[in-house]
Amino acid sequence: MDNRKQIPPVTVARYLRNHRGLSMDSVANELGLSFQTLFNAERGGQTRLDSLRKLASFYHVTLDCLARNDFTAAATQLFSPAIHGGRMKALLREKQKMFDEIGDRGERLVIERERARLAGTPFAMAVNGNVSEDMTAGFDALSFDECGKPIYIEAKTTVGGEDTPFYMSRRELEFLRACYERGDNYQLHRLYDLNEADHCGTKILTAEELLHEYEFIPVSYLVRRCAI
Repeated sequence: MDNRKQIPPVTVARYLRNHRGLSMDSVANELGLSFQTLFNAERGGQTRLDSLRKLASFYHVTLDCLARNDFTAAATQLFSPAIHGGRMKALLREKQKMFDEIGDRGERLVIERERARLAGTPFAMAVNGNVSEDMTAGFDALSFDECGKPIYIEAKTTVGGEDTPFYMSRRELEFLRACYERGDNYQLHRLYDLNEADHCGTKILTAEELLHEYEFIPVSYLVRRCAI
């Protein structure tokens, strides 16, 4: 018997979800589908037509490309500019504003929790959340342990689940690596499932955990003319 772990097929449904950086739970909840239904769709199993229609509408692709698992059609539709000009720019600005607001809320929650953790010590009110205003700093907040040793904190917040990908700037990654090499106390506070009441899950990651258990994928490039 072949006991090797079976690798699930890469389907259009799975590709579209991963492209958006969404968890299966978040998509299922958004569309009112069961987890099993989405699981079947992403692995090429039999899926009801009404469920496929919901997925097609959600991902802004045709029902046909999902039903036929047509990657060419899906990619063409995915990257075709359905909205043009000023409307697209306005939507992108609105989306960036939303991400900024989520990030600000997460940073505020981290500061509040750090001050509460240090309550009764001389360091509680010394927690500095203004670092996030410095674009060259490489981290969001300066906190302390109970002995007064600095803790460099980066906050990453999403409304999606714990496995939702997040972004780091080049400066943030450089600072993370520098802390690891120096042995500084670095923490990434991963806030997820943030709701309107500011309730969320939290996972604290060290520099070592980030560098050994996560992958960093470059998604943009600086382009400039070569020196002559």
